[in-house]
Amino acid sequence: MSLNIHKSTKWFLIILACLVLLALGVVGGYYLIINKNQTAKNGGTQNTNTSGSAANTVPEEQAQNGAGWKIFKNFAQSYLIEYPDGATVENASASEGEKDKAANEATCVKISTKYVWVIIAGRNISSDTFCLTTGFGTEWSNAPDEQVTAAGQEYTAHGMKTEAASAGYYKDDYLITLTSGEKIEYGISVNEKYDNQMTKAQAKELVKKIVASFSPAE
Repeated sequence: MSLNIHKSTKWFLIILACLVLLALGVVGGYYLIINKNQTAKNGGTQNTNTSGSAANTVPEEQAQNGAGWKIFKNFAQSYLIEYPDGATVENASASEGEKDKAANEATCVKISTKYVWVIIAGRNISSDTFCLTTGFGTEWSNAPDEQVTAAGQEYTAHGMKTEAASAGYYKDDYLITLTSGEKIEYGISVNEKYDNQMTKAQAKELVKKIVASFSPAE
């Protein structure tokens, strides 16, 4: 009699254990499905606190010239100008006390690619700061005046040029003084015969696009 009771208790405990394991499996599966669905709703990531994360980051200011362009802001001289990807932005001053400053604090800034360049002398630049081009070699001659836009206003630019038509080489350098006080020097350097990456016309269009994006701040 006692032996039968012992066997019954043993089987009861085995069945109870199986039921408990089954119940745990069902509950665990339920929470796994719920968590998976929640993760899918959150774009594949766990639902965590996004304070200070990319979700709350202010989007980078977009250049007016569109994709492939960036905005450079000079805080010391209070202006901004756009430039294409791959261009170099640097402090162009050669004066002591100026040449070691960051570009956004410099009174003289140069934006350049292999084919074009733009130099901005700020409105507050001192007379002894070496910035703009001061002389040209004997191979240079007067370039025809041209129209260029800066800060929404049209200017007549005066310049110099040097070229070798037979070699497809052309280089020019122009200067304008803005009503807000800044001076902008810009130019191109292309060789259509040996470098077909950019023509003279394309370089002109690019450099004028950079200059046109200039905007002074009051």
